[in-house]
Amino acid sequence: MKEKLFKDQYNNIEVPEDELLRSIQSGIDKAESKSSFKRQKTMKRSILSIAAAVFLSATFLSPGMSIALAEVPVIGEAYHVFNDMVGRNLSSQQLVTELDEKSSYRGIDVVVTSAYYDGAVVGVSFRVEGRVKGDEFNNISGFYEIYDGNKGISDSKEIVTMEQSGDGYVGQIQLSYPYKELPASTSFPLEFKRIGEKEGSWKFEVPIEQLPYEEMKVNHSRFNEKADVAVQFDSIIEGQASTAINYTGRFPLEGENDQIRLEVFDDHGERVRISMDGIDLESYQDDNHVVVKGRSIIPEKLNERTDYLEIHPKVAIRGEGDHFLSLSDELPMKVESKRQNHVILVTDMKVQGDKVALDFQINNGRLERDFTFYQNIARTDVVLVEESRKDIYEEPMKHSVKVLDKEKLMFRSTFDVSSVNNFNEDNYVVRVSLGGLSGNLPVELEPVKVELN
Repeated sequence: MKEKLFKDQYNNIEVPEDELLRSIQSGIDKAESKSSFKRQKTMKRSILSIAAAVFLSATFLSPGMSIALAEVPVIGEAYHVFNDMVGRNLSSQQLVTELDEKSSYRGIDVVVTSAYYDGAVVGVSFRVEGRVKGDEFNNISGFYEIYDGNKGISDSKEIVTMEQSGDGYVGQIQLSYPYKELPASTSFPLEFKRIGEKEGSWKFEVPIEQLPYEEMKVNHSRFNEKADVAVQFDSIIEGQASTAINYTGRFPLEGENDQIRLEVFDDHGERVRISMDGIDLESYQDDNHVVVKGRSIIPEKLNERTDYLEIHPKVAIRGEGDHFLSLSDELPMKVESKRQNHVILVTDMKVQGDKVALDFQINNGRLERDFTFYQNIARTDVVLVEESRKDIYEEPMKHSVKVLDKEKLMFRSTFDVSSVNNFNEDNYVVRVSLGGLSGNLPVELEPVKVELN
């Protein structure tokens, strides 16, 4: 479950909106280069929250901005408060459907006030009134399910934050339509199971009408033989305020949890923001492979901004198993990834009194990320564990990490076994994990150029 903390606010005063948003994205890009692949979404949200704080300060300081917010129509209020770029754009074009669907439970009313269905993106705004109690920091949030919490649908269970508006609170939900086909009109089940600190049930069947869109078929594929992964780009969906990229991924059975991630650039080389990435729509087994139909969402209409998209597909390899080395194994010991070029070479192991020292090298000294990343790998992915508990992930045994050769990515980890009663080296093994390298240094496929105009 991921918390929806997208609370960055839309742009201010004299700075053009697109430039501000691209500046924020630039900050995100820099942060991603210093963060792990698993933490990308969290890092993005943190930076966007900081941008929100700056924005909110600007609105209080700028009379012009206060007037602009005052002129936002009520139907689009939540989309502006939570900076839903698609909802903001559509509400400004009066393309959002106004609703008045109400559900009440134990003194709290939830009203679905509007919805939109643009290409592959669905948005809903709602209002909460009644005796709502926040958490210890007075933050108000709710927990909801869509499609009855179907585990096969991405983000089917979420926490959503709310902001005070008048005597109540407003909130906003955005999701990718979870199926390959996009019907002209449909509805989807939405149930809030918690509002503030109160458990309950507020159920809706939200009607949505598809706005006009264009779907452009494409036929570009990329493949990596060693990793045995392929990505086929199928189509581009251009909505009124959003763009969706549809693709098909193909992985070996052991790679069923592999994840496709995209980086997209316009015809000026500027990075295009992706708001929802790696959405799985369908998966099935084909012979000895897993096939996944996926989608990524861009919260803007692009054919007026750029003539083409340059798409850089990446695949994060999951499921790389752990390797276990005996303290008496013959050295050097090489631990290699089956599907990537990742390797950890243990060159020396010594047991001296109450210390166990391990010397090792990561990826033959090949530097693909900042050095701190490899220091973290050295600290967390080469550890001494009790053999009988080697498959249990616990707080690692206390140890220090020394850099032996920064240029060659060589380290020494020294474990303190003084607190272990009757330490016996035969009862301990070295657990070497390549999952951190595989997950955070994805397979990079050749870029694809897709003409839009």
